[in-house]
Amino acid sequence: MSTPMFAEYASICNGELHACDIEKSNIEAAEKFCKKFSKFVDFYIDDSLNFLKNFNKKIDLLYLDSLDGNQLGAQNHQLNEIKLAEKKLHNKSLILLDDKLSKSNLTIKFLKEKNYIAIKETDQQILFSKNDD
Repeated sequence: MSTPMFAEYASICNGELHACDIEKSNIEAAEKFCKKFSKFVDFYIDDSLNFLKNFNKKIDLLYLDSLDGNQLGAQNHQLNEIKLAEKKLHNKSLILLDDKLSKSNLTIKFLKEKNYIAIKETDQQILFSKNDD
């Protein structure tokens, strides 16, 4: 579960974490694991597309991990997420995609076309940053 790690980081840098999940039980579990850092985290029970559409702050780190990689429509869902989030990103924003091999192909292509570059990659994840060139 990545939320507790991001919550701890938010506490270290006096930042904010906004965590969204469509499943109430997942949010309840995350709230339990993040209790120590609760003043740095806001939780939302919502579809990620709806959440990103209505989110009105700039995003420093966008972590996309909706749907399981093998679910029908997962690639299009992640692509729609980045399209909704794009206008909320800034030149120093980072984008972390999970399940790289199964649902991120369309998003990776989209980001590269938008002048983002992969700065770190593992078997399952890929981290993008805006190319300043």
